[in-house]
Amino acid sequence: MKIAILSLLALAVQDPGKTLRDRLRVAYVAAADALVARQDESGAWRASVLGKADPSVAYTALVVKALLGAPRDLRAKYKAAAEKGLAWTLSRQNRDGSFGEGPDGAFLKTYTTAVALMAVSSVERTDRITDAIRGAQAYLKNHQLKEGLGAGGFAYGDLELKRDPETGELRIVQSGAANLSATSWVAEALHSSGLSLSDDCWKLILDFVRKCQNSTETNRDPELLAAYKAQGLSVGDNGNLFYTPHPERGLQKAGTVKVADRETIVGYGSMTYDGIKTYLFAGLHRDSPEVKAAVDWVRRHYSIDSHPGFQYERGKRHHLRGLFYYYLVMARTLDACGERPLVTSDGKERDWPTDLGEQFLKRIRETRMWENDSPTWYESDPVLVTSYVLNTCNILLEYLR
Repeated sequence: MKIAILSLLALAVQDPGKTLRDRLRVAYVAAADALVARQDESGAWRASVLGKADPSVAYTALVVKALLGAPRDLRAKYKAAAEKGLAWTLSRQNRDGSFGEGPDGAFLKTYTTAVALMAVSSVERTDRITDAIRGAQAYLKNHQLKEGLGAGGFAYGDLELKRDPETGELRIVQSGAANLSATSWVAEALHSSGLSLSDDCWKLILDFVRKCQNSTETNRDPELLAAYKAQGLSVGDNGNLFYTPHPERGLQKAGTVKVADRETIVGYGSMTYDGIKTYLFAGLHRDSPEVKAAVDWVRRHYSIDSHPGFQYERGKRHHLRGLFYYYLVMARTLDACGERPLVTSDGKERDWPTDLGEQFLKRIRETRMWENDSPTWYESDPVLVTSYVLNTCNILLEYLR
């Protein structure tokens, strides 16, 4: 009777007679099939923004990137859907080289351009692809901030979503402060598209990322320290990274913490991993003080069940905020570092591909897709979350045998 009420997918992913790789592959195929079934005739995938389900360049690019990077024996199965999605993505490139959301392509242009550039860079370089890459790279470099506390970084784009603190309603506003999340997307896109490390853009990115790290050894920008002092803030020393260097407390995703007479910005898992891989993509070595401090924090805060930096509160789901994005950047970063296993501060060897693979199998829904129980950062959208998971699994399946 118990077996009768379990789905075939649940039985397959729980089968103790199969290896983790085989079970994860079953879930992968089920999820990829479900995504392909949601593809528009145009080739796009849709995102629910401001209550409307519109074709989304960013979502489409994330799915295309996942399908193009699928395990080799599955690529032919998803080739048509990936090529159709890529063709639609390319058709949405603006004259200035950018990609954007919305009917006019004017929304979230920096973030969307970065995600699209990653997808476009995943295929053979025809003249059309080369032109698209050059245009996107030029747009991103031209929109790197050059002055102020955000110098070297990137905001999400010309227009972005903000939630009204009083009504809770989402509305479109002018792009806000430069932040590490948007900057890391851009850095990964520039890296994957082959931008030379001799480009001045990378030095500026390094300068910005340092300003997002709790490290008095390397985060010593005079303008930043003066701004923090004026707001009663200090740079911490635990090595983690946070969302933005701007001292406004309301901009910090995990808030601030006061210990004794010092108030510092709380860093968290996804930004710390983003910081590590951005440092590496920008040319720093593993033994640099910036990377070592961040990796040491990761060793102390290794977590699969929750997003480190966001505290558990009974009845709330803060510890699940951005959990699947955290999984994605965790896998990309540890892969870039060559850390398998990851030796944590308690001396244990953590086989993160196995841990993440098992976690995904536990959390897949009966819909054959994934979504987060915490709706923040759009992770209640199964298309977004499932694209994160498949991109993560493309890494995990390379390790699992």
